Amino acid sequence: MSGGGGNSSAPGRFADYFVICGLDTDTGLEPDELSGENFEQTPLRRTFKSKVLARYPENVEWNAFDQDAVGMLCMPKGLSFKTQADCREPQFHSFIITREDGSRTFGFALTFFEEVTSKQICSAMQTLYHMHNAEYDIIHMSATNGGTDCAEDCSDSSVTKLQRFNSYDITRDTLYVSKCICLIAPMSFMTACKKVLAQLHQAVTSPQPPPLPLESYIYNILYEVPLPPAGRSLKFSGVYGSIICQRPSTNELPPFDFPVKEVFELLGVENVVQLFTCALLELQILLYSQHYQRLMTVAETITGLMFPFQWQHVYVPILPASLLHFLDAPVPYLMGLHSNGLDDRSKLELPQEANLCFVDIDNHFIELPEDLPQFPNKLEFIQEVSEVLMSFGIPPEGNLHCSESVSKMKNLKSSDLVSDKKNGNLAGSPLNTFELLKENETLARIQALVKRTGVSLEKV
Repeated sequence: MSGGGGNSSAPGRFADYFVICGLDTDTGLEPDELSGENFEQTPLRRTFKSKVLARYPENVEWNAFDQDAVGMLCMPKGLSFKTQADCREPQFHSFIITREDGSRTFGFALTFFEEVTSKQICSAMQTLYHMHNAEYDIIHMSATNGGTDCAEDCSDSSVTKLQRFNSYDITRDTLYVSKCICLIAPMSFMTACKKVLAQLHQAVTSPQPPPLPLESYIYNILYEVPLPPAGRSLKFSGVYGSIICQRPSTNELPPFDFPVKEVFELLGVENVVQLFTCALLELQILLYSQHYQRLMTVAETITGLMFPFQWQHVYVPILPASLLHFLDAPVPYLMGLHSNGLDDRSKLELPQEANLCFVDIDNHFIELPEDLPQFPNKLEFIQEVSEVLMSFGIPPEGNLHCSESVSKMKNLKSSDLVSDKKNGNLAGSPLNTFELLKENETLARIQALVKRTGVSLEKV
């Protein structure tokens, strides 16, 4: 479905909840067994269970708080740990919670890293490294002492997976853990919510305190900032500057706050058309990316382009690791799966691949179902869309250079758009759209009807 509205019985607040997710120091490090990770990973690369640490308000009657869903979608892969040697840039992503009645709530999450101050947690991480390194030594010794054949065997399997990394030393390294602040809102004002969260995070990490206590800004966004009326803009104060959001009127397109340009840059026009075809045919679609926000952007864009139609089937743009069994569902779905950036496509065990459209967003690659019908007049359509993209400075093949569609699009010339009976293209026709349409009998009758009203189609 395209990005829609909120619950009509709600009082019209901009946001319903402010949520904090992260490490519960009371329960300590709990391995996230449902995340699909295994203990061959070094401890810093494993995932651990995250918890909803706080939320405000406790509950609102028009939008009951779903703690499990919010916890899973704020941090779909659980907690992650890093040291001072790792990149710790904050990451933003949005998500959707769909209720049983089909209504939706939108979430906006900013994940950042903060220093672990609990000595118990640091000691637990050090212990995990001692255990991991000891296991590595045992496997490595058995590999080297077991003869050449065994050594090659073990080297290919266990030893390469279970490498010895002394990447955390409690006496030398600073340990950081992921934490997430989140807004739950009735409408998808992504840009505004991203700015709110970024300014709150800046206030927390800044050496200078903000002008007012942080609680006052959170109270303001939850209780004093309303949803903008249809067709109006709203300007409100953040911690460090004004934030503006706009709501379309009822006779405009539905609210949509995702960058369509980014989808064409990531996939290229040909792949976008193929993906759109799969969505219109209500096939199983699985998106795959290291970036949660890319999963959301592609899913929301493809379903948004279907307007006035809506995607009526299973829609989970970010599938938490604990819900991977959803991929076994024998129904049409559009889901997004997070990649750790290490495993390649061949290691994914996916059911019913013959009916699956698999989209590797980061690698600019798409696998199509067998016997997929072609989009009508596909080549002409791609040509038209390409011209529009180029007028905005967007390369039709996208900005990545690892897709087959790149070479195809570079070689696409007007003279190549010849007869393709499956696409309904007309052999030998000039590319003038009006000339193409004139030869269609049905459209000729429509043209005759239109002419009776005094409207000329010659310049359309």
